[in-house]
Amino acid sequence: MRVLLAATSTLPDRMGGSERVIWHLARGLSARGHETRIVVPRTMRSLPRASRIDGIAIARYEDRFHSFATLYLSSLRSAQAAIREILRGWRPDAIHAHHGLSGLASSWAGGRPLHYTFHGPWHLEFLHDAASRRNMPWPKRWTRWLWTPAKAGLARRIERAAVNRSERVVVLSTFSRRRVEEIHGVDASRTVLIPGGVDLERFRPTADRRAARRSLGLPDDRTLLFTVRRLVPRMGLEGLLHALAALPDTSLVIGGSGWLRAAVEETAVGLGVAKRVHFAGFIPEEDLPRYYQAADVVVLPSVALEGFGLITLEALACGTPVVATPESGAVDVLGPLEPAWLARDASPGAIAEAVRGALERLADDPAIRERCRAHACGYSWDRMVTAHETLYRSGRHAG
Repeated sequence: MRVLLAATSTLPDRMGGSERVIWHLARGLSARGHETRIVVPRTMRSLPRASRIDGIAIARYEDRFHSFATLYLSSLRSAQAAIREILRGWRPDAIHAHHGLSGLASSWAGGRPLHYTFHGPWHLEFLHDAASRRNMPWPKRWTRWLWTPAKAGLARRIERAAVNRSERVVVLSTFSRRRVEEIHGVDASRTVLIPGGVDLERFRPTADRRAARRSLGLPDDRTLLFTVRRLVPRMGLEGLLHALAALPDTSLVIGGSGWLRAAVEETAVGLGVAKRVHFAGFIPEEDLPRYYQAADVVVLPSVALEGFGLITLEALACGTPVVATPESGAVDVLGPLEPAWLARDASPGAIAEAVRGALERLADDPAIRERCRAHACGYSWDRMVTAHETLYRSGRHAG
């Protein structure tokens, strides 16, 4: 089978959540003998226009004018031209787009059958980010206030066009399925639920959690919580610090980077918990397993737009319980395992209550870590690849 994966991202040169899903899908398909290609923007001049990694051909196209000022038309046309160039000498059995711009560009390029993965509402990310930057200087705030609704409106139209032109829409959770139905009016019969996965070899339990902490320079004499997030408001970090204030003798490690860091640090000082909070900054992929292994509980305090959360599976695969807020894709994973680990809402009090419950369960049930690992084993990347193979084969007749 021949599969073209189109994305508007930094894949495979820098990985976020959606990038990891796409990359593991590509690697899995290639390992099974399918001819797999990826087309993405060239995000740095130092990157080659074409390369091959793990048997996957990667084509990078120029996108110099990626901006709302051009109504993203330049980006769409650049992606369309790159996809058309690939299609001239190679006809895939399926084209699978993963972001709004690449989805619409793929349909313009005339590729069929076209599938689209809805990772999250692009326009709501614009709106949420703008609403959370009210303390910026007035000129910038005025510009953002003026242009954000227009940017969000355009992003919504582009994403809707990509969704409507696709044969099937893949979602990673029931939460995302509801969102795509509400936002874009997609009938449930057109959506396919394929959860994300986890590398069960990389993410696995350790026999000595204290040794894992010592190797990271973390305290081993108190309860340790861990979260890894983009440092932006919708990730709920300031609420988590308020919850930490109600959890004495507990430390928190925050991994990740973002523009909100200074404000989060100020909040920690104001709440009197700064000495119990460690900011780890950006954590390389190879170091993530040790942080999960070192933690007693991983917390995902998201307040909005958490479509799935691969972190949930990675932590569970390491035998570490996860506490999450209910309006997120984590519900699908945690609900069948331990519903009490889903906070009743995103408030600090609810998060603190759920964390206490998880810690009590750890103390009372020595086998809970094994149950976490066993549950995560049902979400291997191999399982996800199989589901996509089935999807592509079901649409081959339309090519």
